[in-house]
Amino acid sequence: MTTPGESPVIRTTGKRMWQGLAIIVGVMAVGAAIAVPNWHNFAKNPPPVSAIATTSPTAATAGSAGSAPITSAVPGATTISIVAGASVQGNPNFVPNDAQVPMGNKIVWVNKDTVPHTATSGTSASDPTSGKIFDTKIITNGQSSPPQQLKGVKVGDSIPYYCQIHPYMTAKITVTAASSSSSSASGNSSSSAGAASGAGAAPALGILQGASTQGNPAYAPATLTVKKGDSIQVTNKDSVPHTVTNGKDASDPTSGKLFDTSIINAGSTALISTAKLSPGNYPFHCSLHPYMTGLLKVQ
Repeated sequence: MTTPGESPVIRTTGKRMWQGLAIIVGVMAVGAAIAVPNWHNFAKNPPPVSAIATTSPTAATAGSAGSAPITSAVPGATTISIVAGASVQGNPNFVPNDAQVPMGNKIVWVNKDTVPHTATSGTSASDPTSGKIFDTKIITNGQSSPPQQLKGVKVGDSIPYYCQIHPYMTAKITVTAASSSSSSASGNSSSSAGAASGAGAAPALGILQGASTQGNPAYAPATLTVKKGDSIQVTNKDSVPHTVTNGKDASDPTSGKLFDTSIINAGSTALISTAKLSPGNYPFHCSLHPYMTGLLKVQ
């Protein structure tokens, strides 16, 4: 009952109150039963958009001058970089995008991006062969994958792969003939003709310390003159990886078709053969830092 001017009060019974509490407790119990056994999975594999970057600014920007390499290269393994910004669709992702891997070589992926990635054989998750040839699992930002051995491949095979977290990131690996050259074993290409000439007799091309900083001197000499048939020894004196790739830049239709060292890790060397080059001028660049350019003159 209410008195004149008094607002009615809506009341409930004790039975209804306990029924409501029972429903709430039941829902919480079901949620706990699902979450608790799987908590380690939630923590291990957070959604990409919510993954917390744990690298320092130096590690995340390892391409800048004065910064240390993210992870040292593994001897005898081909190195492929996952570049900063790779998680943004349309950006460059795996470099080189078509890695030439000598038969028997292991492969290491270095994640220079600020979010986790994978390198998984196959065209996508729906590919029935996905992950059968290799699968790095998750590579945390700033870290390297365990060395991957290609399973069941032969010389000439072209193996597509992708990132399971960002499926639009794709690339491929081409298996080449095994080489006894140490530079080939570390993922740097050199021809047998070049190796036969001997490193001591090879003209030298240096990649200078600090070359990755735009505006700094890059190659020394900036213009290298050689004789047709010479093999050029390239030494990376910088603290980050580089390449020597023919062409003015990546948009050059001949880019990488005449010569390409692939990635040369910090402190490593590679050989370039000029045996198949006609006399003339050949501009070259670094595929990781396109503003690094030079000129090769073959006489």
